[in-house]
Amino acid sequence: MKHTRRSILKGCIAVQAAGLAGCNGRSPQTETVETTDRDRTPPATEETESQLERIASRWGFEDVLDLSSVGADPTGGSSIHGLLAEHLGPDTLVYLPPGEFRLSDTVTVSDVDRVGIVGPEASIMPDEGNTEQLLMFGWPDPVGTALCIGVDFDYLADNTGGRPILARASDSVLLESVSVTGEADVDEDLIRVDVLNPSGRGIVRDLQMLDGAPADTRVTGCQVGDNRGDLWFVDCRIDGFPDNGLYADPPEGSVHVIGGRYRNNGVANVRIETSDRAVVRGVHVRCDDATGGGANMRGIRLRAGESILVEDCFVELLEVTTSDGAIVFSSELSSATVRNCRIRVDADGVNAIRLKSAADERHIDGPFTCEGVSIEGQASGGAVVQAANRSGVSFSDLCIRQMGTDRDGFKLQNIVGEVRDTSISVTGIPFDLEGSTLERQNVTVGSPSDNGTTADFHCVRDEDTD
Repeated sequence: MKHTRRSILKGCIAVQAAGLAGCNGRSPQTETVETTDRDRTPPATEETESQLERIASRWGFEDVLDLSSVGADPTGGSSIHGLLAEHLGPDTLVYLPPGEFRLSDTVTVSDVDRVGIVGPEASIMPDEGNTEQLLMFGWPDPVGTALCIGVDFDYLADNTGGRPILARASDSVLLESVSVTGEADVDEDLIRVDVLNPSGRGIVRDLQMLDGAPADTRVTGCQVGDNRGDLWFVDCRIDGFPDNGLYADPPEGSVHVIGGRYRNNGVANVRIETSDRAVVRGVHVRCDDATGGGANMRGIRLRAGESILVEDCFVELLEVTTSDGAIVFSSELSSATVRNCRIRVDADGVNAIRLKSAADERHIDGPFTCEGVSIEGQASGGAVVQAANRSGVSFSDLCIRQMGTDRDGFKLQNIVGEVRDTSISVTGIPFDLEGSTLERQNVTVGSPSDNGTTADFHCVRDEDTD
């Protein structure tokens, strides 16, 4: 039974419906819908109906269906698999009212113009022990548009996981305020997003996955795979995944990671590899738990690509299992800029900035630029900056204060580059150069003890506000 938008049994809803057409290098356009949070079974109102109508109209759905009106059990007693399989489709936006909805098997939607589900106070629970995917939007054939707003996936049961949602669309994807609650303790990556059309757009906004996965699994939080469009990850929080928090490794297209927090993820908290534009801006990475995280807890890993920009980020490596560094330029990276960032490293022997040897001659010349970066912390041993076998390397306007014992500054091997307008205070060797040509201009070298109480000293920049 299909209901028109004028006959919806409604619940409270609070969503942000993003306008994907505006993603042209700036922050995405956003339409904010304000509501109140009352009891879990509020009466129908014209206001709520108009909110759902607005979302449906914006995305081209003719009808909105409250799934409880056709028998969906909001107590989790019976599965909604059959109802979703029947009603999800190109003409109907499915609304889940407040409640808990059990999903016993995979729901697949393939080769339709659009598919969408909204449920800002709804939770979808797989059966205990689930290892299968739940919502597959665009498999085996892509959909035109995939939309999921406000749904929580409940993985609190033991030995329960599986991918909650695959969004594989030719033109547009919006995942907004989607969350996963509970540890994903089966070996299956979670969220995956792909936009297949080079002119397509995708936004993942306010994705919340705070419980991660066990360290002995190979689970990734959010993955980009066969993407060719323009993707945005805005204000997401991803914690505790052993095989990357955000793994953005598309063969084509651009990736923008704007804001958000990534914490205690192994391999990398944010991994970027693109053939087109990539920006990581305003991201906070923090690793402070070495007991349960995966190996090699890097902050931001620039895996490959050209002209990647990292700016206005804060990366903290306080405790780690192991780590290549806070910000890592990998071997296949051709060029990148790190600008106006703060880095704190307390983990012994871990680099703040690591520029690895080029994989081949195509990746040697850069440029590789770090400017306006402050680096602090108590780390002992190793070097603040380590780089090898690259040219076109530039460090400018750096403020380095590392107070742990035997901590070196720049450890450079076969590097051609420059250091300008930089202050460096370390307890070890400020510049350890092997086979390197390094032009130095306006560089101040000191030691932490020159600055009074070393435990309280930090780099102060004009833009610091906290």
